[in-house]
Amino acid sequence: MNKTVWKRLAAGALAGCLLAGLTACGSGLTEKDAETYVKGHLDAAYLGTYDKAYIDLVEDMTEADAKQMHESNVSDEVAYYLLDYLEIDYPTDEIVAQAEEVMEKIYAKSKYTVGTGSKTKDGDFVVEVTVSPLALYDLLKDEDFFDALEQAGFDTAETEEEYEAVDAIYGPLILDMLEDRLDGVTYGKDQVIMLQLKKDDEGYYSLVEAGMQKVDEVMLDYGGYYAE
Repeated sequence: MNKTVWKRLAAGALAGCLLAGLTACGSGLTEKDAETYVKGHLDAAYLGTYDKAYIDLVEDMTEADAKQMHESNVSDEVAYYLLDYLEIDYPTDEIVAQAEEVMEKIYAKSKYTVGTGSKTKDGDFVVEVTVSPLALYDLLKDEDFFDALEQAGFDTAETEEEYEAVDAIYGPLILDMLEDRLDGVTYGKDQVIMLQLKKDDEGYYSLVEAGMQKVDEVMLDYGGYYAE
């Protein structure tokens, strides 16, 4: 019953903006700064932890901004992927809130390491990130879906109102199952992704979208694409 899901750039603005120059002349950005930015950015987006060194690198960013980015990432993941993966077609506000709590616990198990940064001949920076895909697909089996649907009365539902009533029962059941299995989560084959910080005409660096899309796609493996 699991659906094929291709990830997008969660939260839309994960790339953010890194101040090009740490000195007045705009030439003070270092490889270490690039590493600090990438790690801080991923930690904020997925783990909900906010490193001061990262925040200080980003122009006009506050811890509240970083927290908002994380919360948006969680809510977007739930809205676009988790509910679809669990096949909850009629999510109530209560189900969405429960799903966001579960997603916080899933994201807390995100596993990645940030390697060394290097500067290219064009003046951009590249940072190697190794992501261990969290095997979300392996936590629930087909029989879990079938059992939850049966308990919710799916077999006898016929009208849209009846299917809504089914989801009001099925949603919390399947989310509880997923949450209960998180302690046994495993990870797939490590994926090495190169994140590029590219400078624009105004001297600001930002993460190239394609790299962040790949990180987002790999971080949670909904379909077993990265199984060992």
